[in-house]
Amino acid sequence: MRSFKPSTHIIPFCRQAWRVPAALLILLFIGTMVWGIHLVRDHGEQLGMGMLATVPESAAVTATAQGVALTQTGEAGINPIRIATVNIAGVNKTTQNQIGSYVSAGSGILINPKGYVVTAQHIIQDLAEIQVRVQTPFGPRQYPAKTVKVLPQHDLALIKIVSQDIFPYLALEQTPLLTLGEQVQAWGDPLGTEALQRVGTVARIDLTEPVMVKNHSLTHLMQTDAVFHWAQSGGPLVNSQGHLVGINVAIEDATGNIIGFAIPTNVLVTHFQEVVTFVHKSSAAPVAASPDPLAPGQATTPATPRAPRSADLWWQKVQGLLGLGLGKHVAMTPAAPATDPAVTVRDPAHEPSLRIWGYSPGNFLGLLLLGFVSGISGGMMTMGGGIIKVTGLMWFFGYGLLLVRPVAYLTNIFMYGAAVLRYQRQGLLRFDQCKPLIPWAMAGMVLGYFIGNVMSKTAIQWLLGIFALLLGIKMLVEISESRSSGRKSTDSILDEETSSRSSDSAFLLWMQKYFGNQMHDDLPLPNLPNKTTRHGMLGLPMGIISGILGITGGVIEVPLQRYILRMPLRSAIANSATLVFFASMVGSVVALWHGVQTGSFELQTPILMALILTPGAFAGGMVGAWLTSVIPLNMLRWIYAALMFVIAVRMFLI
Repeated sequence: MRSFKPSTHIIPFCRQAWRVPAALLILLFIGTMVWGIHLVRDHGEQLGMGMLATVPESAAVTATAQGVALTQTGEAGINPIRIATVNIAGVNKTTQNQIGSYVSAGSGILINPKGYVVTAQHIIQDLAEIQVRVQTPFGPRQYPAKTVKVLPQHDLALIKIVSQDIFPYLALEQTPLLTLGEQVQAWGDPLGTEALQRVGTVARIDLTEPVMVKNHSLTHLMQTDAVFHWAQSGGPLVNSQGHLVGINVAIEDATGNIIGFAIPTNVLVTHFQEVVTFVHKSSAAPVAASPDPLAPGQATTPATPRAPRSADLWWQKVQGLLGLGLGKHVAMTPAAPATDPAVTVRDPAHEPSLRIWGYSPGNFLGLLLLGFVSGISGGMMTMGGGIIKVTGLMWFFGYGLLLVRPVAYLTNIFMYGAAVLRYQRQGLLRFDQCKPLIPWAMAGMVLGYFIGNVMSKTAIQWLLGIFALLLGIKMLVEISESRSSGRKSTDSILDEETSSRSSDSAFLLWMQKYFGNQMHDDLPLPNLPNKTTRHGMLGLPMGIISGILGITGGVIEVPLQRYILRMPLRSAIANSATLVFFASMVGSVVALWHGVQTGSFELQTPILMALILTPGAFAGGMVGAWLTSVIPLNMLRWIYAALMFVIAVRMFLI
């Protein structure tokens, strides 16, 4: 056999000239990283507070004689106020709560780099879904948004862009002193492509005289002639330093003229600071952003202009060539001096005060009280506490479902975890029958959470109203059932003569059979093909309802346990609480993870809210259990039924 001899022309790898190409690749990699870091830092400077500190004189243009100017997207230069002003649009609801057409509703202003937008509440109240149009270096971009909190008494709304992008924003001029005659500029974005602005002055400040806006009586307003167009509603009112001093409200009078008002920033800070971090700036002199602009109480230093670097000039040149600029800064034209001397007005109701975990003492105690009331309901009737908690957070505090559902999941873990231990000690829990239902309840919770994310706010409110109505009807049925049992033995079965007395009594007997607390042996057993189907039917519906609405789902699970498993009432309640506990654990993890990953909310916000609600719920549960022993049960049922009917009407009419 012929032996193989290696060729003398093949050079071993270790002797090849690989070092030079490798060095070049490493240098290219390092250069790319350095350039990327520079662009990220430059991007942060453009979208952060540094751009608001100084405005180059070369970027200024003169407004028209009336103080009105129109800024087009695509002009050279960057206007920090323009890019922080957004357009609010969405699908409009018709008078029959049906889906209507796509409309541009008004404007808003970004007040946080994580995508929090403040706008006027009347702008979003008729939108089935909210879309925010933001100016970017690549042109206008549209994002979906969710309601975080609304404040109808001040016509304010805080919404969150569902994104993890970093956004431009304006710093707030927070001061309890408002000055008459101060020069201001009002901005608005009517269509998401161009902005309106006008220079004016603060003409009047009245903290007590009400102004009607969309059937809401508003106070704590300042009047300004800078607001002249409907599209400015919800947009920013800024001072001569470019800091946010108010949220515009354009009101049309009987003659069709626009009267301009603005809601001072100290009002929105007072009511929104528990769910969003504001950035404040002093009006004494233009300042640059601190190393951590979101760190409260951190001192700021005067801005010092830096010489443009070659990379910056190159980047600006590319922006100009591609037409990616976001508009020129419109400098304020000197306004006529005020005829009256400057007058300051103090607003004691919205001055900085004590905060507990970011909440005002009133809101903190209010959340404790809400948890207490929902706990009483759970302690008395073992159901309905979730509806009170969810509707209370929406009704009294104005929180959106974006936060309400994760908070509800978290509080259910603590409330029903303690209940499960109590039921187990009492021997009421049938865990052997409950165990195979737990995976189905967990799967239903996850499915319900994502279904709830795509459902409209109106649909969820109607579902809450339906369940509140069912609970109210159930209480009335139990009252009639207890009266019937007072005339007869509890264990006796109504005979045919009684059931045929009248159509009304027949209907009442039917309601007692299917919605009452007593077990009726004549109920037909469902024909289920196998155990898997039975387990799914028992666990999945409760999980889906809990996931969509944030309530416990006991109004569904307890009857299912009794109807399918023939479970005694108290054991059905114990099993239902167990399913709620395990489903809420999974729901909490999924909701918190998904909310943070999608940029829907910050992790600490629902956790802190749940920690405030939970102690009150524990105390309320003990008080509710005690009340059942000292107050006639039917009286408690009447009170509970009335409360459920009020909630149902409220949810149907919102």
